Amino acid sequence: MAAAGRLRVTLAQFTAAPADVRANLAQMLSLLAAAAGDRPDLVCFPELCLSGYLLDPESYGSAVLAELTDAESELEAAARKQGVRVLYGTAQRTDGGLYNTVVLTEPDGSRTRYAKTHMVASERAVFAAGQELVLAASGELAVGCCYDLAFPVFCADLADAGARALFFPMAWEQQRSFVFEGVAAARAIENVAYVVCINQTGACGMTKFHGGSKIIDPLGRTLADMGDAAGISTADLDLDWVTRLRSAADTATYPLLSDRRRQMAVRRGGPILQGLNEAVSNTLSGTLIP
Repeated sequence: MAAAGRLRVTLAQFTAAPADVRANLAQMLSLLAAAAGDRPDLVCFPELCLSGYLLDPESYGSAVLAELTDAESELEAAARKQGVRVLYGTAQRTDGGLYNTVVLTEPDGSRTRYAKTHMVASERAVFAAGQELVLAASGELAVGCCYDLAFPVFCADLADAGARALFFPMAWEQQRSFVFEGVAAARAIENVAYVVCINQTGACGMTKFHGGSKIIDPLGRTLADMGDAAGISTADLDLDWVTRLRSAADTATYPLLSDRRRQMAVRRGGPILQGLNEAVSNTLSGTLIP
C-alpha cells in the first residue's frame, strides 16, 4: 500500500481482440509503459482483457490457456520492473472448471485471484461461478468483476469485511450500460468506499462495449471518467479518508456501515391488493365501505 494510506490508480481502457492473446498483451504492455509517467501504485485493465471477451468454450483449449499463462508472466514481469501492481482479467482452468478470473499482482510476485461470481446466461454457458469473496493488499482492496457491481449485498459484504476500495474489471456492453451508470455511484455512497470500474471499449463481434471506465469517491463524486476513448487515466485514492468517514470522524456523509442493520427477519403481511380490489369493486357497485 502507498504511504499514508494513499493509492494512485491508473485506468487502462482498450478493446481486447478475441483469442488474440499476443495482440492483447502488446496493448497492455504499451499502456503500462504509458502509465509510468503518472507514477501509479496500481494499473488496472478490463475483464478478460488477455483472452478477449471470448464466449466460445471450445476456444479455450490447452494451447490458448498455455498462451494466457505465458502472457500473464510477461505482463507481471513488466509490472515488477516498473514497481507497480497490476489488475487484469483472464481465463483460467482450475479444479476441473474454466473461470472468468481477475488477477491482482504485487511487486514481490505474489498474486491474488478472484473467480467471477455473478454472470449473465451467455457467460454461465462457458464459465463456472466463483464461490468466495476476495480481499487483497491486507484487506484494503476488494476484487469483483463487471456484473458483480449490480448486486448490493456482494459489495456490502466486501465493505463489511474491511475493504476501502472496490475494483471491478469489466466487459460491460453498451446496450444495458444504464445499469452500470446507475449503480456505480450508489455502491460507493452506500458502502463509504471508492469504486473503481475498468471497462473494455469499442466492439467485439456483435457486442459493443460501453467504455466509461471511472473512479468514484465515497461521496459519489466522479474522479475520473474515460468515456469511450482508449488510453489511460489516473487518480489518487485517500483510503484513510474512508476510515474517517466510516467512523464519523469526518461527517461529510453518514457512517452507513455502522448504522446498517443486517440479517433482519422478513414478515409477510396480508393480501393488500386483494383488499383494494374488493374496495374498488364495492365502490363501483354503489356500496361504500365505512
